[in-house]
Amino acid sequence: VPSPTEIVVTSENFKTVLHWQYPSVSETPHFIVEIKPYNLGYYKNVSTCVNTSAHFCDLSEEICDPYSSHWLRVKAVVGSQQSDYVEANEFILQRHGKL
Repeated sequence: VPSPTEIVVTSENFKTVLHWQYPSVSETPHFIVEIKPYNLGYYKNVSTCVNTSAHFCDLSEEICDPYSSHWLRVKAVVGSQQSDYVEANEFILQRHGKL
């Protein structure tokens, strides 16, 4: 199963969204997004983006601390197969977000 590509985080006025691309496959792919906040130290599922068929995930509820680092990753699930996770670059709201 191919992994998602072009993982990008955009943030404007505290609305933070992870976007990705995915090639066409015969079955509908679903995606699982995980987030690792700096203070947590490990990845956890983003509950609103487990088995989503969308190619984006709204993280506004997850990323509130403007100064804390967050890491994000996404994988594809097609049928019974899964891709590897693909990580986005480190995201810091204060540095990368727009107001």
